[in-house]
Amino acid sequence: MKTIQTAVMGAGLVMTVLATGCTSPTYQSRQSEINSAVGAGLVGGTLGAVIGNNIGDGENQLLGAAIGTAAGAWLGQQHGKGQDNTRQRLESLEAQSQTETVMIPNANGSYTPVVLSKAGHGQYRGPRGEIYTARPSEDQLKQAYGF
Repeated sequence: MKTIQTAVMGAGLVMTVLATGCTSPTYQSRQSEINSAVGAGLVGGTLGAVIGNNIGDGENQLLGAAIGTAAGAWLGQQHGKGQDNTRQRLESLEAQSQTETVMIPNANGSYTPVVLSKAGHGQYRGPRGEIYTARPSEDQLKQAYGF
């Protein structure tokens, strides 16, 4: 009995470690996504072993642990993927709030978009790297970017 339990836990750990390799490569260095898959895999493996032991003839611990570990690791990976998507959306929104697009009218009736980045302390950075001590006026930007 002790040998079966050790084998079940060992198989669960191996499957969990293998499943964590499927986390998003963009944020693979972030520990939270890996922890989600590992934690869910261990919980799934334990619950699978308990269910496998109690279903049928009581000899299904290994199969139950394997199925529970795979399901738990998959659910943990899906949770980590959701965290990745949320983080990407937040970073995108943060980047958008740090920029401002000014439309400069040209002599021919067209407009030139000029993207300004907030540089902190009330300063703005232009597309060519120039720094303005305050938000530049339309005339200042027209001299540099208009035609």
